[in-house]
Amino acid sequence: MPDIFVSPSSPASVPLSPTAFGIPTALSTLVPPGSGGMLSAFHFMPQGVHFETQESGEVIILLLRRHWITNVPWIVLSILLLIIPILILPFISQGGELIVAIPQTFITLLIFVWYLLTFSYFYSHFLLWYFTVSIVTNERIVDIDYINILNKKFAATRISRVEDVTMRARGFLSAFFHYGDVEVQTAGTEPNFLFDSVPAPDRVVRIVNFLLGKQEEEEET
Repeated sequence: MPDIFVSPSSPASVPLSPTAFGIPTALSTLVPPGSGGMLSAFHFMPQGVHFETQESGEVIILLLRRHWITNVPWIVLSILLLIIPILILPFISQGGELIVAIPQTFITLLIFVWYLLTFSYFYSHFLLWYFTVSIVTNERIVDIDYINILNKKFAATRISRVEDVTMRARGFLSAFFHYGDVEVQTAGTEPNFLFDSVPAPDRVVRIVNFLLGKQEEEEET
């Protein structure tokens, strides 16, 4: 899988601050507690992060992934796949009534292949979660969707093309863990953008609306 996020090649790394780009410090209070790490689903003004089509002077304001709770199904399944050989191995080695005697070499090979496939299943799902991101910069909305390990879809639009931003929460889990969908409607024939199951969708909407208002003020002046 090609790298999406790489450190910028600038000779000196200057810490980013919201006020340096016209973003009020009060906006930082919209960031959910505990967010900001590279494995976080809500990352506000990430340091040392760069995506492949980033323009000169373009700064990442938000880097969003699906909420971690959406990973529970495949994580639980991965754990079950790890446990299954441990549960059935005693029956195979002792020659249970329903299982005929199997050579030890074949059992060892079968277990190795099983764990290799389990690791591949876990790792591929983790990569799809990690690299499928929605990015909000001071200039654009960027959506990077990985359909599978080798197939991705990239879409982007200017902040000035955004017409409306709305959020939608679905069900009990969405309300309890405070995540939901954010839909960005664009002008003309450009496709709409959907931030799927992102944390704190209300805060995402407020930040995007602020950037939209700031863009409109700059166009008027």
